[in-house]
Amino acid sequence: MTREGIEDERLAAYFDESPDAIVVVDTAGRIVQANARTRAIFGYDPDDLVGSPIERLVPERYRPDHPEKVEQFFTKPTARSMGAGLELEGQHADGSTFPVDVSLSPIIVAGELEVVAAVRDITYQRSLQRRYRSLLETAPDAAVVADVETGEILDVNEKATELFERPEAELVGGTTLDLHPSEDADRYRALFESHVASGGVAATSEYEGEPLCALTASGDRVPIEISANVTTINGRRVITGIFRDISLRRAHERALESQLDRVETLTHVLAHDIRNPLNVASGRVALARQTADLDHLDAVADAHTRIENIVSDALTLIRDGFDVEHVEPLELEAVATDCWQAVETIEGALVVETPGTIEADPRRIRHLFENLFRNSVEHGGADVTVTVSVTDEGFAVEDDGPGIPSTIREQIFDPGWSTNTGGTGLGLTIVTNVVAAHGWSVAVTEATEGGARFEFSGARPDVDTNRPAKAD
Repeated sequence: MTREGIEDERLAAYFDESPDAIVVVDTAGRIVQANARTRAIFGYDPDDLVGSPIERLVPERYRPDHPEKVEQFFTKPTARSMGAGLELEGQHADGSTFPVDVSLSPIIVAGELEVVAAVRDITYQRSLQRRYRSLLETAPDAAVVADVETGEILDVNEKATELFERPEAELVGGTTLDLHPSEDADRYRALFESHVASGGVAATSEYEGEPLCALTASGDRVPIEISANVTTINGRRVITGIFRDISLRRAHERALESQLDRVETLTHVLAHDIRNPLNVASGRVALARQTADLDHLDAVADAHTRIENIVSDALTLIRDGFDVEHVEPLELEAVATDCWQAVETIEGALVVETPGTIEADPRRIRHLFENLFRNSVEHGGADVTVTVSVTDEGFAVEDDGPGIPSTIREQIFDPGWSTNTGGTGLGLTIVTNVVAAHGWSVAVTEATEGGARFEFSGARPDVDTNRPAKAD
């Protein structure tokens, strides 16, 4: 360093040994000094650059407008550090161009204003950024890049904007805590810090024993699985979190748990209820052999019918399940009449007192009516009269049988519970499953004629009391 005005030894050492190309430019836009690193980065001998316009180092397509930018800078000189986020390029002596980052520092030398421009070749960093961005965009799940110190979100991919229902501009600049329910902020802050401390984590869907979820712009809570990795990009430590929506997995798990619960319940019921008719059948067969009295076979046939009913109800509960596939308007009269035909009774009667429309799954609703009708026949006798009606809240089914004492109304929906020795104990369990699947509620009261009345709320029927009642 020989120029007058730059005599500080430490400054001179920095100028000569800097890993960046450094050029000093005067107000006329000409290079007055360049360091040795300029040769490695631009391919020019530093002395050859002195006196040349700074545009010599600028790609040709930018040269026409560049003098004006130099003039604007000197009109209002302001320091600019590296990493200003500008897309800048330099041109090598062989004509090739490459991405650069530039810092500008105005100085006074011998009373004259000049600018020191430090130029850094960021070809590698830009390539790294492109590869990193490519990885983000090709990731099958939402990806969020955040600063490890502050949690500030620096970058997101398109999948993240879809998951969180927010545009990139809204997500970037916020913090990772914005991605989760605010009332659990402390837990998610601790989760973030643990990921940073460990340098990353394999996929996890829980923390501190609680499931993880993402908060969407519409307020929905989406169950998620998070994996994270801490790395350094352009000298900045960041953490990349991959958020996987596991809603479908959770739904499958709940369905499986529900199925297992049903199997466990039915295992108990079948083990208990089938043993009784089997014992009856076995005993009567033995008596028939001993006495040659074939009347004993009637009891065997009844026992077999009992077993068949138990198996039929069990298969309905296990095989079909009661998840609602779709809901549509159904004429109560048509549904009830059709289901009544499936019940074995000659003397019994169905009365549709107030026809109308209910909103239900056409397949699942059959299980409800058929089991209610069968229950009425089993307890009220073959000549029972069943009345169906639309109510303000839904619909009701009642009979003129013996009714259900108030002391046991809470128990009748328990699996396997029945007051009829010939009953399976599963019919009303099936009814409650159908009700739950539709999001309805059911209440048991006393019917007008003293029998049992089941009132279902939540079906939102279109009440029509002008149509005549019909009896079958």
